[in-house]
Amino acid sequence: MWQTAKTYRWNFSAVILVMGFCTNARGEGLPSQSDGGSLHPLVSTIQFAQTRQSYIREHVRSYSCQLVKRERIGGRMQAYQYADVMVQCSRQQDGESVQPMSVLMKFLGPAKMKGRIVLYTEGMNDDLASVRMGGIGLFKNVELQIDPYGDAAKRESRYPVTQIGFEQIMQRLIDHANDDLRADPEGRNTTVKYFRNAKLKDRTCTHIQVVHPQRSDSLSFHKASLYVDDELKVPVRVVVYDWPATGDSEPTLIEEYNYLNLQLNVTLPDDVFEKTKYFNEK
Repeated sequence: MWQTAKTYRWNFSAVILVMGFCTNARGEGLPSQSDGGSLHPLVSTIQFAQTRQSYIREHVRSYSCQLVKRERIGGRMQAYQYADVMVQCSRQQDGESVQPMSVLMKFLGPAKMKGRIVLYTEGMNDDLASVRMGGIGLFKNVELQIDPYGDAAKRESRYPVTQIGFEQIMQRLIDHANDDLRADPEGRNTTVKYFRNAKLKDRTCTHIQVVHPQRSDSLSFHKASLYVDDELKVPVRVVVYDWPATGDSEPTLIEEYNYLNLQLNVTLPDDVFEKTKYFNEK
C-alpha cells in the first residue's frame, strides 16, 4: 500500500465537465509585471514555470497517478489512453546522481493497450525501456526492449518515457515558451491570460492560457493551456491546439494530458521497479 499525506482522487469525466466553470481573473496578481506591461507577455509565464520547477526539484521525490492522455501522431488523433503511473524522481548529491529516475506504467485502456507494461530506469538495461505489449491477440505477452527516443517509441507517443516527470514537463513548457519568445520577440502575436481559482473538480488551480492568433511557421501551436495545482504546485492538465484548418473551424487538438488520483511523495514498494517482477529474464 502506497503511503502519502496527500491523496486526491478524481473522476475523469467529472474533471472535464467542470472545465467551463473556471473563474476568470486579471493576470497582474499572478506573475508580476511591475513595469506596466512593457515586458513580453511570456516573460512572467516563464518565471512562474521556473519557480514551480524549482519547487518540484526540491520537494517532489516520487509520485503516483493515473495518466489520461490523447495525442495526434502522424496526423491522426489517437484514442484516449489510461495508465497507472509510478515515478521515482532522480536525486543528486554534490553534483552526482544518487538515485536514478524510474518509471512504471500499467495501461488500463483502450482495449488494444490494456495490460501493457512499460518499465524504465535511467542508466539501467542499456538505457532501454522494457515493454510488454498487452492488448488483445497473439502478441499481448510479447516483450520488447525499446529505445525511448527511437522510431518505435515515437509511433506510440509524442514524448519519450524519460520525459514523464513533472520537472521534465515544466522544462519542456519553459523551452517552448522561450522558443515562442524568440519567434515573436515583440509579442505582437502572443496573448497570455491567467485564470485564478480554476476548478478541476474539487482542486483549485492556476490556469495559464497562451494564444498565438496568427498562424506562423516559426510558432509550434495556436493555443496552449496549463493548469497548475495551487497547493501541490505541479501541473495537472496540459492541452495544446493547432490553428484551425479554416477561418471558421475549431482549433485542432494536438495533445492533452491529465494527471488524476495524484499522490506526491509516496512510499513505493522496494521492488516496484524490479524488472524480474514484470518481465521474463533474457
